[in-house]
Amino acid sequence: MKLPAVSVLVLLVFACGQNEPVGIKADPWTDRITLNVIDSIGAELGDSNYVFGAIGDVCFGNQSEILLLDQAGSHIRAFTNSGDFITRISGAGSGPGRLSLPLSLSCLGDGRIFVLDPTSNSYKIFDGSDYSYIEEVALWGNNPPMDPCGLDGGYYLGLKFEMEQSDGAMTGIGTLGRFRMGEADPDVVYYKDEFPVDFSDLGMFVKNMLRSLVFTGDRSGRVFFTEMSTHSYEVLALKSDGTELFRITADLSPVSRTTEEMDEEKAYMEHWVSRMGGMSGMPIEWEPEPFRWMIAGLGVDGQERLWVRRGTELQPVFDVFDMTGEHLFSARFPMEGLSWKFHIESSGLLAWEEDPASGFQRVYIIEEP
Repeated sequence: MKLPAVSVLVLLVFACGQNEPVGIKADPWTDRITLNVIDSIGAELGDSNYVFGAIGDVCFGNQSEILLLDQAGSHIRAFTNSGDFITRISGAGSGPGRLSLPLSLSCLGDGRIFVLDPTSNSYKIFDGSDYSYIEEVALWGNNPPMDPCGLDGGYYLGLKFEMEQSDGAMTGIGTLGRFRMGEADPDVVYYKDEFPVDFSDLGMFVKNMLRSLVFTGDRSGRVFFTEMSTHSYEVLALKSDGTELFRITADLSPVSRTTEEMDEEKAYMEHWVSRMGGMSGMPIEWEPEPFRWMIAGLGVDGQERLWVRRGTELQPVFDVFDMTGEHLFSARFPMEGLSWKFHIESSGLLAWEEDPASGFQRVYIIEEP
């Protein structure tokens, strides 16, 4: 009889615990396949279509093409799934369809492309077939849903932050919900959190907004998320209506960060907040976490497998599960570094490095195992 994944985990920890040093927990999934990088897009010099200013986000389009958000150039570049340049979409400016400081890029299940442009508190929408500009969706006075991820049809998953004042105290509210494009409020709320807001500690305020959840969704409308934690590995899977599908847990050891890691994050985050306009011109003091994040990313591939990226290891590692929560295999990406970003969806697997040692960025196309 095959035991449930959680039972297997309990048995492994019980069987190995007496032989492990105090404070060190057994890793249940130590066998790992190596992912195969089959191609890349990007160059240091030469054709300007392949030289990137700063990659903000990457995803797949309606025709399985690769869409790349160049944050420095405030535009999108489209490439075939074999890496050939197709066209540029939009550009810098304040006119209709133009972008000022775009943050993220995604596609709806109906094929429309949308870009989060927080300086205008809106999404800019483009046609997924001919890349023409359609409209601007500006329904919020501030803070449109962050890190949007296209779901089924015209729906997307997003994390919305609001603030409420009562009895002189300010409270921040973070809501992970299923939004229909063109509507301000979510149809379904999957997670809600409240936290005190102290504007004398802007670093903590930004941390509560940016470091609260890791989440993703798929074209079936399923939702997967985890609270960002340095000590807990747990992922919750839900149907589109919020009904629980399964829950994944693992008992892994926390991993300390190096002084260099923390110094680099501090410099990066303080620069990032300043570049995004700061907090009313006030300086920010960023205090990095002393441990690495247990889970750094989530994605669902073309075979309906959930990829959970660990944040604890220098070389990117993924634990892969089926849609019952059973562990299938673990995999490692063949390059080291803590600034790697990944996009995993039904059309494929992509990777890029935020801060490459080479000084220029590429997008890597990964073979789906």
